[in-house]
Amino acid sequence: MKPYNDVIQGTAQQVMAELAYVPPGEHVRVIIGRPSLSLIARRLQATAAANGMTDDAHDELLKSLKQELK
Repeated sequence: MKPYNDVIQGTAQQVMAELAYVPPGEHVRVIIGRPSLSLIARRLQATAAANGMTDDAHDELLKSLKQELK
């Protein structure tokens, strides 16, 4: 069976309704509230590294994104 891979966001009621479609044995990760940008950046870097992106390439990507936001 293919793993369920999606982002679900909304009110608690909306999220619970969407979770009804997730297979019962599927592992899920939940973030409540709005995580800080530094927390998001660390998680993205860990995911990128797990998929083969080097720290240097990740740093360059973040620098380019910051420049676009200015």
